[in-house]
Amino acid sequence: MNSAATLIQQLPELSDAQFNEKYLKQKQGMHTLATILPQVEQQSLALRAVKLALKVNLKLGSKLAGTVKPEFQTATIKLIGKIPTSPQLKIQLLALTSSDRAIPMLVTALNHKESAVRRMAIRAIGKIGSQAAVRELARSLESEDSQVQAWAAWALGEIDSKPAAGALVKALHHKASGVRVWAVWALGKIHPKIAVPALLKALKHPDSEVRWRAAVHCGKIGAPEVVPWLMNALKDSNHIVRARAAAALGKIGDCEAVPRLVELLYDPDSYAVSLRAAEALGQIGTETAVAGLLEALNHEDSDVRGSAVSALGEISSEVAAVAVMRALSDRDIFVRGRAAVALGNLNTAGDTNLQKMVTAGLALAIGDSESYVRWRVAAALGQIGTEEAVAGLVRLLGDETSGVRQNAVKSLGQIGSPAAVLALEAALNREFADVRALAAQYLPDVSTSAETVDLDPSASADFSGEKLPKILIAAEAEASEYIVDRPAGRQLKYLISIGSPGVREPRNFHKVPNRLRLEFNDLDTPVDDPDRVLAKLEDIIKIIDFALKMSAHPGNLLVCCQSGISRSTATALTVCAALLGRGKEQEAWAVVLAARPQAKPNRWMVQLADEALGRDGKLALVLELTPATPELAIANS
Repeated sequence: MNSAATLIQQLPELSDAQFNEKYLKQKQGMHTLATILPQVEQQSLALRAVKLALKVNLKLGSKLAGTVKPEFQTATIKLIGKIPTSPQLKIQLLALTSSDRAIPMLVTALNHKESAVRRMAIRAIGKIGSQAAVRELARSLESEDSQVQAWAAWALGEIDSKPAAGALVKALHHKASGVRVWAVWALGKIHPKIAVPALLKALKHPDSEVRWRAAVHCGKIGAPEVVPWLMNALKDSNHIVRARAAAALGKIGDCEAVPRLVELLYDPDSYAVSLRAAEALGQIGTETAVAGLLEALNHEDSDVRGSAVSALGEISSEVAAVAVMRALSDRDIFVRGRAAVALGNLNTAGDTNLQKMVTAGLALAIGDSESYVRWRVAAALGQIGTEEAVAGLVRLLGDETSGVRQNAVKSLGQIGSPAAVLALEAALNREFADVRALAAQYLPDVSTSAETVDLDPSASADFSGEKLPKILIAAEAEASEYIVDRPAGRQLKYLISIGSPGVREPRNFHKVPNRLRLEFNDLDTPVDDPDRVLAKLEDIIKIIDFALKMSAHPGNLLVCCQSGISRSTATALTVCAALLGRGKEQEAWAVVLAARPQAKPNRWMVQLADEALGRDGKLALVLELTPATPELAIANS
C-alpha cells in the first residue's frame, strides 16, 4: 500500500482525468484524498485538488477546502465564495469547511436582507464551533437584529464547550439586559458539568431576571449540588425568583425543601409563589408535603386551594384522595372542577378500595349544581373505568346539559368494557337525540352513518404508493376521539404525538400499539422563555427512524399535536419525504395537503428534516410553492 508521502509525490504527475478517476469517483479514493490533503505542502497542489473536487461534488469539495493546511485555507475558501449559487447553498458549503477562514464571509451574510439567510449564517458559524466562532457569536449576542441575537445564543448553546460557556458567563455581566437574558438562556442548553458552576453563580446575580432564569435551569438539570442554592433562593427578595426556585425544587423532588415550601404556601407578597409551592409539594409527595397541602385547602385564595387540590391528585394515597373528595364541596366552582380532574388522575390501579372510594366521591358530585363540574366528573369517571364508574356515567346520560351528556358517552366509549358497551346499547333508546347518535358511533357493531366524529372528511389520505401508510393528521382532541372510536381505532397501528414540554399524553393514546411521543413547542425561532423548547435535529431523526421502521410493517398512522396544523403536519411531511425518497418532496407535500388542507407546517422542523434527509433545501422549498388546492398539488407533483 502506497504511503501518504508517495501519494503526495504522485499528485503533480496526474492529469485532471487521472486525478478524478483515482480520487473522486470512488468512496475509498475520496477517503484517501481527505487523508493526504492536510499533508500537502504546496498551495498550488492543494488548490488544484479542491478545484477538481468542487467540479465533481460541491459538498465534497467544500469539506476538502477545510482540510488543507491552515495557511492555504484562505485561498480554498475563496474558491467557494466565487461559486455562482444561492446564498443559502453557499452558506451551507461554507459551514462544511469547518474553517475559521469561512467566518468573515458568514459574518457578511448576517447583514443579508432575508431573515432566512441571516439565520443560516449564524447557524453555520455555530457549526464551525471553534474559539473564533465562539467569539463571533458572542459579538452577535449584541446585534440589533433580535433574530440574529436569538440564534447566536442558540448556537453557543449547541457548541456546548468551555469556551462557549466562558463567553456566556462574560455576557451575564453585559450592560444590556437583553444580552444577559440570552446568555443565561443559552447556559441552560450547555452540558450540566460545564453549566452548573456558572448557573449557581447566576443565582446570586444582581439582575433578578437572571436569577429566576438560572433557577429554572437548575431545576431542569436536577444535580444534587444545586439544591442548597435553590433553597437559599426561596428567601430571595424577588417573588418571581422564589416561585421559580420552588418549582425547580419540586422537579428535583428533594424532601429537604418541604418545610420551607410549606411556609411559602402563605407567602405574603405573591400568590404565584404559593401556587408554585403547592405544585412542588405535590411533586415531592412525602407525608410532610401532604400535611402542608391539607393546610392549603383552607387558604382564602381559591387559586391556592385549587393548586393544592391538583397537587394532591398527583399523590396516590388514601389521605390525599379523601382530601380531594372534600374539595368537591368547595365554595368555588373551579376548585370543585379541579378536584374532579384530580380524582380522575389518581393512580388507583390495583387498589380496589381506593377505586371504590374515589368513584363514590365522584358519584356525589354528579349532583353538583354547575354543569362545568359535572362535565369534569364525566371525564374523571371515564379515566377510572370501573363498573361503578360506568354506573355513574349512565346517570349522567340523562343530564340536562348536552355537553355533560356527550362527555359521558365519550367516557363510556373510552372505557370499552362489556358493562360500558351494554350501557351504550341501552343509550340507543334514550330520550336525547345527541346521546343516541353519539352512542351509535362508539358501538362496534352499529352503523355510524347517522353522525360521525367531528373530523374533517378529508382528514385521511389513502395514496396508492406502496411505501406510504394511510395517514390521519389531527388535533390532540380529535385524535383522542378517533382512537376511542372502536371501528376506526382498531385500524390504527402507529401514532406520533407532539406535545408541549411537561404536558402529559392523553391516557387513551396507549391503545395504539406503536407510538412515538416527542415534546417541544411550536416555535420557528428561539424565544428567551426557558420553559419553551425548540425542536432539535435529534427529534427529527427520531421521526425518520420511526417512519423507516414503520415501512417494514404497514398500517394506518395517526399524527397529532395540539391543533393539528403546524407540528403535526411538519411531522407528516417528514414521514412522507423519508418514505417516498429523494426527488419526491412535492409528492410528499401533496399527501400532507390532502390529509390536512389547512396545514401550515412548522418551518423550523421542515428545515431540520431537509437537513437530516439531505434534500439541499428542496423540502423547505415546497412550502414556498404551495398550490391553492391539494388537487393541484397532486397534478403538479
